[in-house]
Amino acid sequence: MRGVVEYTPGDLVITVRAGTTVAELAAITGEHAQMLALTPYGAPESTIGAVIATAAPAPLAFGEFTVRDLVLGLQVITGGGEITRAGGRVVKNVAGFDLVRLHTGAFGTLGVITEVSLRLHARPVVDTIVAGTLGQTDRASLDALLPQLVANRAPLPMLLHRAAGGVPQLLARISGNPARATALQQQLRTLGARDVAELPPADITRTLHQVPADAIVFRARTHRSDAVPFVRAAVDTFPDGTLSYDPARGSLRVVLPSTASGSLERDLATMCHLAAASGATHPIAVVVDQGRTVAAPRHTPRSMLETGLKRAFDARDVLNRLAVVSHANLAHADV
Repeated sequence: MRGVVEYTPGDLVITVRAGTTVAELAAITGEHAQMLALTPYGAPESTIGAVIATAAPAPLAFGEFTVRDLVLGLQVITGGGEITRAGGRVVKNVAGFDLVRLHTGAFGTLGVITEVSLRLHARPVVDTIVAGTLGQTDRASLDALLPQLVANRAPLPMLLHRAAGGVPQLLARISGNPARATALQQQLRTLGARDVAELPPADITRTLHQVPADAIVFRARTHRSDAVPFVRAAVDTFPDGTLSYDPARGSLRVVLPSTASGSLERDLATMCHLAAASGATHPIAVVVDQGRTVAAPRHTPRSMLETGLKRAFDARDVLNRLAVVSHANLAHADV
């Protein structure tokens, strides 16, 4: 279940089996100065199939691509044992319903992914991650910085990162030619980052990809206009957590120690209520990794649609259950 099925470097497309790891894909495409435009959170040993099935978020993705933007085609085994294909092996491919996007992020509830066709990109001359210390821990400084990050129009994937008990950092992916890289680093300094420098590979792994096996990880997302109350509420609610906020997408990733498990539902509700009390006006969607449920199921049009799809692809209910993916509007949830 691993290895290359087909790779045509001139077309910037590769087809691999789902068990191929992120590291293996990087090594294969790197020989042709190409790359997958994102490196998801997690270990390099993560498989491509898992990345697609979970629509794994990727910090500082090249061109701000998401997983769904890069998947061209899939081979899937349904709950009935049928082998089906969706999409294709070319970039321009439009035919019928977009089942590729449906399976991407379905957490294996609609089928088991066995083969993936991916869109690649040429590796830039300069492609590195830099970090600058913000030196701003007080609330007023955070409130002043976040609107600048959200409004920033620089072609620069950025991440506001705070390790547990640490000082906030501003991380960015710098790519292009050397002159452009220098200009983009200056852009970070204008936003208040100090001591801007390239992160060594070991630091990148430790900062963005190493997570204790027993850690609790959740993702939350809301409208970018609510960035200040949203991030402030998360910082106040989870002082012992490692937080990463993507201002371009309005998404937050929090890694918590295992000891937080017992109070997670209550703490998530607290975060959402604090955000609302501070002026947030949009609902907050939460996905808790490891398949934990954070709120009681609700009979909504969305849930009915998901149930109908589940019956169509897995009538005998042999695949992952829908509860594996938990989306909760916790701003108004009674938990």
